[in-house]
Formats: sequence, C-alpha cells, structure tokens
Amino acid sequence: MRRGCGRIERCGNHLGACGYVGGWIDRRAGIIQPLAYTRELARAAIENGAKIATGTRVTRLLQNIAGWVAETTLGYELRARSVVVATNAYTDSLIPGLRESVIILHSFQIATAPLPPNLDAAILAGGQAVSDSRRILCYFRRSPDGRLVFGGRGSMAEPLRPEAWCHLIRAMRRTYPNVSEVPVTHRWFGRVAMTLDHLPHVHEPAPALLTTVGCQGRGIGLQTALGEALATSIVSGDRGSLPFPVTPIRPIPFHRFRNIGVGALITFYRMLDFLDSAHSA
Repeated sequence: MRRGCGRIERCGNHLGACGYVGGWIDRRAGIIQPLAYTRELARAAIENGAKIATGTRVTRLLQNIAGWVAETTLGYELRARSVVVATNAYTDSLIPGLRESVIILHSFQIATAPLPPNLDAAILAGGQAVSDSRRILCYFRRSPDGRLVFGGRGSMAEPLRPEAWCHLIRAMRRTYPNVSEVPVTHRWFGRVAMTLDHLPHVHEPAPALLTTVGCQGRGIGLQTALGEALATSIVSGDRGSLPFPVTPIRPIPFHRFRNIGVGALITFYRMLDFLDSAHSA
C-alpha cells in the first residue's frame, strides 16, 4: 500500500522508503542470487554424473522406437528415453504452438553504486526483499556489496539504449528520494512468461515429451520444485502425481498482436496506479 510520505510509520522504518503505509512480512521467505544458485545446481548435477551443454540450441526433436533424438545447431545429436522442454519465456518454435501459448513480458532491473554510510543504515537495513501491490509492481532489495537493486516492468521491445531504463530510475527515486544523487551503474533485463490463467502449464504433446511454461515471474522456486516432480513422474510414469494437470497446448488467439494489446493494458494499469496514488496522497 502507498500514500504520501507524511503517513509513513512502522512500514517506513522497515523499508526506509517513501510512500508505503502498510505491508506484510513473510518471515519464511529469503533472498537468493539466481546466477550463484544456478552454478551450484550445475555443480551438484555434474558431481552426480550429469552432462551440461551450454550454447547448444536444439533445432529439432525426432521420435523413434528407442525414444527421442535431439538435433543441435552444432551438428551433435542427443538420445534419450524422455525429454523435458523447460524453456519458459525463451521458448521458440521447437514445440509447435508452445511459444504462442504464453505472453512474453520484459522485467527490467537497475542497481546503484554502493550506498554511502548514511543511507546504508537507513534503506532495507534488515535485508528485506520487497515487492509492492501495484498493478505494475516494483520490487527491490539490497545486494551483498551494498547497492540498491530496483526492478519493475519494462517495455515490450528489447531495450537497445540506456534510456529504456529511465522509467525505472524515476520510480526508484520516487520511492527513495534520498538516492537521487547515487549513480545507477548497472542495467539489465530478462523475460517473463505469463499464461492467461496466471498458472503454470504442463503439457505432453507426445509420449515421454514434457513441457512446462508460465512461471509468472516466480520461476526460481517454482521450477526447482516442479523439476523434482517432473523427474519423479518420468521415472514412475504417473502423470497424476504432478502438482499441475497435464493439458493440451492451446495457442492464444491473435497471439501475433500481443505486443499491441499488452502494451495498451500496461499503459492502462500504470494510469490506474497513478490515480490510486494521487487519490490516497
């Protein structure tokens, strides 16, 4: 919840932010560094005999009597009894209709230089990670080296210039006016896959070929848990053990026009967020 700075009380003490009058702390939660987590998963997998091939795109999947053959851009072939396609927001045309079954959004993030001592003790001093309740939400946390990391929705097009992050810098400085003089040193973005019902989808377009898409921006924890469930289901052959039902792939109607429709919806939601903020100020 947000209001003018004059109503900040205990919530402001937790966040050091401007405009929040209430919140909810989930003490079961935590903060994780996705790249470090991925590397540790890879290390554990390799130690247990897995082989990892990066930068090797699968261009075609062929089924034969023994299972599946995956053809790659480098000319190599991989053979397996079962295949899981877990490309989520980076899904291409490998599985017909799968890319058209989700809406791809861009999540932008920025990071400041390490905060000076007077701000270091005042902003998220308890190490909280925060996401708010706006329709076009913002989320923020501190990095281990003392930066403020701030994220939110980006444009539908991939960013080509630093100016693409200006809206996020403005949002950060509205939330934390005292960091206005702290330079932004890092900018990055990633893709988020959304489904129309806002739930993950599991499909089996052919026997022993499973796909999972639609993490709604919560893929780290979700796919970690779902990966174990998929592996158990593959070994046992019991699809009923999965936490989500196996459904047919259903492409979204008029998917090619998604950027126009989603862009208009985001603009509308931003206007509603602005009006809500102005009304409660």
